[in-house]
Amino acid sequence: MAGDVSSIPELDQKKYDADEQVKIICLGDSAVGKSKLMERFLMDDRPQQLSTYALTLYKHTATVGNKTVAVDFWDTAGQERFQNMHPSYYHKAHACIMVRPGSL
Repeated sequence: MAGDVSSIPELDQKKYDADEQVKIICLGDSAVGKSKLMERFLMDDRPQQLSTYALTLYKHTATVGNKTVAVDFWDTAGQERFQNMHPSYYHKAHACIMVRPGSL
């Protein structure tokens, strides 16, 4: 439901206290399911009502071995008008998830 603040996740300070930090970018054309993929993995499929405008940043914490890893998922907009912004998103990325039609 648009405008319903009860569905907005609360800020978890533990997501900022980590041994390591990783940046993963999600790329693909507009409307291929980049945001839905992030929501399924990170937010238990709580639907986001609006399409991504430029960038949505998701934070996730994972434990790898005995280390806490803060993972920043950068969900980029696929619209052509944002294509010139993508090179700045790639900077210092550790991995890239490419989403294409029919991949979900």
